Amino acid sequence: MTGPPASRSRLARDSLVVGVATMLSRLLGFARDVLIARLLGAGPVADAFLAALRLPNLVRRVLGEGGLNAPFVPLYLAIRQEDGEAAARRFTGEALGHLALLLLVLVGLGEAFAPWVVLGLAGGFAAEPETLALAASYTRLMLPFLMLTTVAAMLAALLNAERRFAMAALAPALMNAILIAILLVQLVQGTEPAMAARWQALAVSATGFAHLALVLVALRRIGLPRPSLRWSPQMTRLVTNGGATLLAASSAQLVLLVATQIASTEQGAVAALYYADRVFQLPLGFVGVAMGTVVLSDMAARRADEDAMLGQALALGLALALPAATALMTLAQPIVSILFEHGRFGAEDSARTAAALAAFAAGLPFAVAAKVFGQVYFARQRPRLPLLSGGLAVGVAAATGLALSRGGNAAAMAALAASVAFAVQAVLLGGMLAREGLWRPGATLRPIAGIVLASLLMLGVLSWLERHLAGVLTQDQPTLWRAAALLLLCGVGLAFYAAAGWTLGAFGARIRPGLLRKRQG
Repeated sequence: MTGPPASRSRLARDSLVVGVATMLSRLLGFARDVLIARLLGAGPVADAFLAALRLPNLVRRVLGEGGLNAPFVPLYLAIRQEDGEAAARRFTGEALGHLALLLLVLVGLGEAFAPWVVLGLAGGFAAEPETLALAASYTRLMLPFLMLTTVAAMLAALLNAERRFAMAALAPALMNAILIAILLVQLVQGTEPAMAARWQALAVSATGFAHLALVLVALRRIGLPRPSLRWSPQMTRLVTNGGATLLAASSAQLVLLVATQIASTEQGAVAALYYADRVFQLPLGFVGVAMGTVVLSDMAARRADEDAMLGQALALGLALALPAATALMTLAQPIVSILFEHGRFGAEDSARTAAALAAFAAGLPFAVAAKVFGQVYFARQRPRLPLLSGGLAVGVAAATGLALSRGGNAAAMAALAASVAFAVQAVLLGGMLAREGLWRPGATLRPIAGIVLASLLMLGVLSWLERHLAGVLTQDQPTLWRAAALLLLCGVGLAFYAAAGWTLGAFGARIRPGLLRKRQG
C-alpha cells in the first residue's frame, strides 16, 4: 500500500474502531434474527414482519451507520475552514431543524398510507391481502423509529466530522441489544407469532429513543447544536448537493429493496432473502461502514493525499471482503443450517436461504469497492457520477431479477441480481476514477493480486476440510458439535489466509527472499 506509515496507521486504527463497533451491532442484529427465525419461522407472519422491517433497516443502514456523512461532513468541514467554528455550528442547527420538520411530515404520511409503503417494499403482497394487512400494521408501529434515528444520525454525523467515531458507531449495538432482550422474553413465554411480531414492531420504535439518547450523551463534550428553521446560503448548498449525495450513498440499500421486490413473488422468499442478507451484512458492515465513515472524513480534510488514501482504503477493504466472500460461498449451507434451522425454520427454508447467501457473497467485494470509490466523489462534493452509477445499479438489479425470476428459488435469484448490480456499479466508478486520474490502479495491483491468490488458496483448504468434517456438520448431529466444526473451519481458513496473504505481500509485506531462493532452487 502507498502513503505515509502514520497515515496508514491512523486510517487502519479509526477504521478498526468503527468496524468493530459495527461488527458488534451486526452480530447482535444477527443474534436477533436467529431468535426471530426461531420465533416466527419463514411463513406469512415472518414475511409480513420482515418486509415491514426493511424500511427501518434501510434507514438504519443508510443513515444510522454513516450515510449522512456523505452530504454533511465535507460541507461542515468546508464551512468551518472558510467561516469559522460558530458558522459551522449554526449550519448544523439549521440542518437539524429543517430535517426534523421534514421527518414529521413524512412519518405522518407514512402512517396514513402504510399499505402503499408496504407495496413499495414488497409489491408481491398485492396478491396476498392478509399478509399485506399484517405488514401495514407492523409498518405503522415502526414508523416513529424513522424520525428518531434519523435525527440521531444527523447528530452522529457531527460527531464523525469532529473525528469522534466510537459512540456514534456503538449506538446501533444498543438498539439490537434491546430487541434481543424482548425476543428472549417472548421465547420463554411461548408468545404466538403474530403477537410476538406486533411487540417487536413496537420495540423497534423504542430503540429509536435509545439511539438518540446515546448520541446526545456523546455530544455533551462538544456542545449540542441549537435547532433553527433559518434558511441560509449554506442550507441551499446542502440541499443542492446533499439530496443527490444521500441518494447516491443509499444505492446499495436501494438495490436490496429491488431484490426484496423480486423475492416477494414467492411465499417465504422474502424471509429467506432477509436472513441471507443479514449474514451478508456482517462483513459488509464491518468494512463498508468504516469506509463510509473514516475514509470520507479523512478525504474531506486532506485532499492532497486522496490518491494514496484511496489505494489504502481499497486494499484494506478487499483484504477483508475477498476472504469473507470466499468463506460465505463455500460454507453457506452449514452456516445457515447451524444458525437458523431451529424451531419453525425447517430444512427447506435453510436450503433456500443458503442459496441466497452464496449468491449475495459473490457481490461482496464489488459492494465494498463501490463504497470506497464513491467516497472520492462525496469528499469533493461531486455526487453526480455516484448517483448515475447507483441508478444504473438499481436498473440492472431490476432487469437481472426479472430475467432470472423464472429460474426457481426467488430469493437466490434476487440475491444474484443484487450481486450483478454491485459489480456493474464498482466497475463503472473505478473506471471513471482511473480515467479522471483520481486513482492509479497499478499502485494497488500487487497487494490486490496477493489478496486474490491468498483467498483462492484458502478456498482449497476450506473445501478439503469441509469434506472431512461433513459427517459432523449434518443436521442429525448435536448443535454444539456442528457449531464447533464450523468455528474450526472458519478459524483454519482465516489462519491460512493470513499466513498466505503475508507471504504474498497482500498486506504490504514482501515475499521473503529466502523463500524465493528455496523455490527457485
